[in-house]
Formats: sequence, C-alpha cells, structure tokens
Amino acid sequence: MMRKGTKVKIFGQEYSIKGDGDEEYITELAGYVDNRMRDISANNKSIDITKVAMLAAINIAHELFKLRKENGEKERALYKKTGDIIDFIDEQFEDIKF
Repeated sequence: MMRKGTKVKIFGQEYSIKGDGDEEYITELAGYVDNRMRDISANNKSIDITKVAMLAAINIAHELFKLRKENGEKERALYKKTGDIIDFIDEQFEDIKF
C-alpha cells in the first residue's frame, strides 16, 4: 500500500517521497543521499548541484555493485562448502546399508 509522502531535506532542498517504506526508513535513505552529496560538495566546491547529485548517484551505485559482487562471491563459496559437506557425508554412509 502506497503511503502518503514523507517530507525530507536533501542538500538543502525539500522533497516529498512516496514509497512502501515507513517514514523512518525513507528519512534514513534521504539522510544517506544528503550526506553523500555534502561529502562530494565539500571536496569539490565549484561544481553545481546537478553534478553533485550525479556524482553521488554514481558513488552510491558503485557501492551497490561492489556489495552485490561481494555477496555473490560469498554465496558461491557457501554453496561450494555446502556441497563439499554433503559429498563428505555421502561418502561416510556409502558402505552402510539401511
């Protein structure tokens, strides 16, 4: 169910964000974006807000892709270890007749 808009402030601009998340979650997301934009702006004082927003989006997308890759690698390692354990158990019970 779509909620009413949550008012947030990002980089000095007020927005009304509608979504399925609760207000606290939406506010947390907006705060994260705001912090990223402020970090970029602090290091690049002469760039305009559009470029700050674009750089923040690229940085956040980079974080997402990096985490997805790390998660995928961990998942593959877990599946391999699980398979190895199942193979080991199968070998232990190979000669046992039920």
